Amino acid sequence: MANKKLDPVGLINKEIEALEGKVESLRERLMADADKAMERAKAQADKAKEKIKAEQAKLRDLQKQAKDKMDARVKRQMDRAHEAVEKAKELELDAKAVIIMAKEQLTELKADYQRAKAVAKAARDAAKDFDKKNKPAAKKAPAKKKAPAKKAAAKKKAPAKKAAAKKKAPAKKAAAKS
Repeated sequence: MANKKLDPVGLINKEIEALEGKVESLRERLMADADKAMERAKAQADKAKEKIKAEQAKLRDLQKQAKDKMDARVKRQMDRAHEAVEKAKELELDAKAVIIMAKEQLTELKADYQRAKAVAKAARDAAKDFDKKNKPAAKKAPAKKKAPAKKAAAKKKAPAKKAAAKKKAPAKKAAAKS
């Protein structure tokens, strides 16, 4: 009976050994699978690192390009601003030149006006002198000829006024030119 009892224990021991062998092979297989999974994970991690590096490099390039484009855009805007300032300076210089020319014209007009005024005064004075010289001659005429004397005086005054008008005309023309 002891053999029979040993046999079940022996069978159990054999079965335990078989199970232990299976557990060991399963453990080795699981370890191998875990190692393979670990290798795959490491490979994926390495790929992810490489992809991250590539994306970061791409991002840096894009940022650099954006900065270059922005720098170029800012440079173009600055160039446009400089051009606008230069044009404004040119306009200012042109305006100053126009002001100077206008002042010169105004000075010339004032001089022309003064000359015209002087000429008009001289014409008036000449007309008065002419009138003074011709009036005494009209008074010496006899009473009968009083009417013709007035006509003669009137005729004599008319040319003096025309002469004054002719002298004033250039001053008006000079003023009209401006």
